[in-house]
Amino acid sequence: MKINILKFISLCGFATATSVLAQDINISGSLTSQAGIGLPHTHENKGDFLLGQTIFDGTIKSYLDEASVVVNAQIIHDALGGQSANGFSALVSDDGSFALKLKEAYIDWKGEMLALRVGRQIVSWGKADDIQITDVICPKDEANFVASDYNESRLGIDAVRLSLLTEKVQVDAFFIPFFTPSTLPLAKGNPLRAQIFPEEDGITINVPEDYRDFEHPSKHISNSEYAFRASAYTSIADVSLYYFYGWDDTPFFRYSPNMVIYNSSASGDRDIYDDIFEIDVSGKYKRMMMIGLDAAIPAGEFVIRLEEAYFPKRHFQTTAEYQMQRQFSGQKMKTSLQKHQLISLAGLDWAPSGGWTLTAQYIADIVFDHEKSIERKDFEHQATLSVEKTLLNETLTLMASGALDLREFSSAVEIEADYKLTDAITLSIIGDIYYEGPDINKKGLFSDYRNLSSITFKGKMSF
Repeated sequence: MKINILKFISLCGFATATSVLAQDINISGSLTSQAGIGLPHTHENKGDFLLGQTIFDGTIKSYLDEASVVVNAQIIHDALGGQSANGFSALVSDDGSFALKLKEAYIDWKGEMLALRVGRQIVSWGKADDIQITDVICPKDEANFVASDYNESRLGIDAVRLSLLTEKVQVDAFFIPFFTPSTLPLAKGNPLRAQIFPEEDGITINVPEDYRDFEHPSKHISNSEYAFRASAYTSIADVSLYYFYGWDDTPFFRYSPNMVIYNSSASGDRDIYDDIFEIDVSGKYKRMMMIGLDAAIPAGEFVIRLEEAYFPKRHFQTTAEYQMQRQFSGQKMKTSLQKHQLISLAGLDWAPSGGWTLTAQYIADIVFDHEKSIERKDFEHQATLSVEKTLLNETLTLMASGALDLREFSSAVEIEADYKLTDAITLSIIGDIYYEGPDINKKGLFSDYRNLSSITFKGKMSF
């Protein structure tokens, strides 16, 4: 923690010293307060607070000739104690009620044809709307799920980006020396933790409460990450090619029983879980490669979006059942299996007159040579639809979005109303509802989140 504090103070001092010499200084930020309550059909969380946060977000931008410095940080108070750390970019109190997060802190320089950015930075890839396809370069905040915004979930990476700039082409090369994992819902006060690691009667699951309990890549240059993007902007279409070689942002879990009651008279078909009452969870991060492309094609009032990502020999998590059975039988057990993966997206945007915006998408995700021991299904596909309408001289914005799992027909719906009380203050009501699908015995893409259905009240002031 002392190292984190010194690092943050040093960055603040550097930003302040640079600002004094700068020709132009911009300070902006926001204060957000939000509370989410479980809806009646959640059963387990009916009437419980699932979200309670106050967030101060501040940004300092300093400009000097062709160079600039940007520092963006957040101070978060979490009434539920749901905050978790993911590395040296965040200070989190032991009870998860307080967090100080450094989102970005970089130096930027731009010449006639070359640009250089050094430091912690957030990078956005792809054309998908709220869906991760090629957008793998930055880790995500997986701990904030209720009323969360996909664009705000990205975490910064420590990187050097060198860019070649022309009128119609931009090429970016990234060197990422230090691995930054996604933030996991490890804090006991986080309602999402119970959804990822559900406990059954008689079974206790011991989950690490600190990201350092997982096995991370060592701080060695051989474990660095590399990325490349080439984009072309023409009157016909905007096209980008992507390449990433790095680490999966979430660990692959190992489930190990540490206390077993064995009954020699038990029948051979007896469920193994009847004999286990404690399971230890550990994890390890593994390598990943991605090759992708996307395109945005204007067609009158419409924009057609296409995106595709190929992951050769990607690791996939094996099920807890598989791991336990292999361990009890004395057989070799793997926490993951390597398979080829292909994710494709086709989307359509329409912005007619009258303040309407509509977005529709279809996403297909296939794992080749699938095996039953893998936690996810061989083929998953879903459709999403988003509608937005502005009213009352753009002071009121109504939004509705939904996602339908086309295999098991589980679904997610979000309805939001934003009202601008003033130019600086916005009040919002957000409803998030999740459905399991017609067959509750079949697990769909959104089945695990039913108990997180909620209504959230939010107020935000920007300056």
